[in-house]
Amino acid sequence: MTTARVPPNLLHHWELNMAKKKVRVGFIGCGGIAHFHFDHYDKGRMPDAQITAVCDLLDDRVQETAKRFGATPYKDYKEMLAKEKLDAVYVCVEPCAHTGMEKMVVEKGCHLFVEKPVALDLKYAKDVEAGLKAKKLINAAGFQDRYMDFAPIMRKWVKDNIKQLGFFNAYWVGGMPGVWWWRRRDTSGGQAVEQTIHTFDMCRYLFGEVLTVQAIGRRGVITDVENYDTEDASAVNLTFDSGIIGTVFSGCFCREGSVGRNGITAYGMHCYMDYAERTSLKIQEQHRKIDFTVGNDIGQEEDNAFIQAILEKDQSIILSPYSEAVKNLEVTLAANESMDKGGKLITLKK
Repeated sequence: MTTARVPPNLLHHWELNMAKKKVRVGFIGCGGIAHFHFDHYDKGRMPDAQITAVCDLLDDRVQETAKRFGATPYKDYKEMLAKEKLDAVYVCVEPCAHTGMEKMVVEKGCHLFVEKPVALDLKYAKDVEAGLKAKKLINAAGFQDRYMDFAPIMRKWVKDNIKQLGFFNAYWVGGMPGVWWWRRRDTSGGQAVEQTIHTFDMCRYLFGEVLTVQAIGRRGVITDVENYDTEDASAVNLTFDSGIIGTVFSGCFCREGSVGRNGITAYGMHCYMDYAERTSLKIQEQHRKIDFTVGNDIGQEEDNAFIQAILEKDQSIILSPYSEAVKNLEVTLAANESMDKGGKLITLKK
């Protein structure tokens, strides 16, 4: 009887694969935005990571997700974090529900991904930020627009032309999301904080840090939605350290027959830029016109970057770290404060 021998090179390859462990990922929240990420982990798209534990207050949601990934289901995130050996955790809960899970994740020493807005309490968000920094944990927030393939081109163009740019207009104008918590300011933060924060993030990515915020809001357009108490529309004036000024418009009142708009338009002496949210970029100059369309899956890129950063122990791979989300929260909460105080000018502390 003879025994087959494994060639040394194949044996070495097998030993390396056996030694390489997948990043063990847990999810707190299995609702709509979590499914955005689930699709990126499904069907072998992320071979270096595996969802091993999931948590949600709704039993049908958590059981369905657990079955999908072969994960252990939990109703209490504290129990999940206490029992499971996790390398990374996603927090995908409604804005008003950030009540301690991030701090517990940090205490456990897990890398952290938090969907936007990362909180409604700026002090809480800054405490989490400090904890991540102290423990040197990889961290990310859900601002996937930074991962567009043409985003670096757009940013460089703005930098090269900033001295001749006068102002920009930015928009997130459309309908109202149907989830229960979105329609109330105390549970969502309002449209500027919960939804248009993507646009504020891109404005900061392009134009620099915000110095002052002044906002006005309008209510009374929407009258047929129960338990609704936030702005139907708002306009937020911003000044930046780069010198440019701009206004960010929000509106959630559009219905059938109306046309919404998402994006940023910047105007210069001899140039013009029109960015359509997650879709296209048009640049016009004196002697040329350039068109781009998004050519990559920005959500997949975002999740890939998170896992890659963990594996390589390199925070710089993350284009949307938690610290940037905290700055976005500061700007949008300042917009709410200004609206509530009749358009008061708010100066951000640096």
